[in-house]
Amino acid sequence: MELDFERCYRAVDSRDQRFDGWFYTGVTSTGIYCRPSCPAMTPKRKNVCFYPSAAAAQRAGLRACRRCRPDA
Repeated sequence: MELDFERCYRAVDSRDQRFDGWFYTGVTSTGIYCRPSCPAMTPKRKNVCFYPSAAAAQRAGLRACRRCRPDA
């Protein structure tokens, strides 16, 4: 599945719950991945990458966010 950066970033910026489970947001500056609806501060564009699954984010070396619990 190809993830469109702009569409994914808009979903994260608006904390759209409809996208939960469709992709996961990796924040390279913190080493954390989150759900699109996470209540944490929206990361800068330059620090974001998107993954199709939580497992893919973990393979990239990121850990799960403790706020939104994307691995649960």
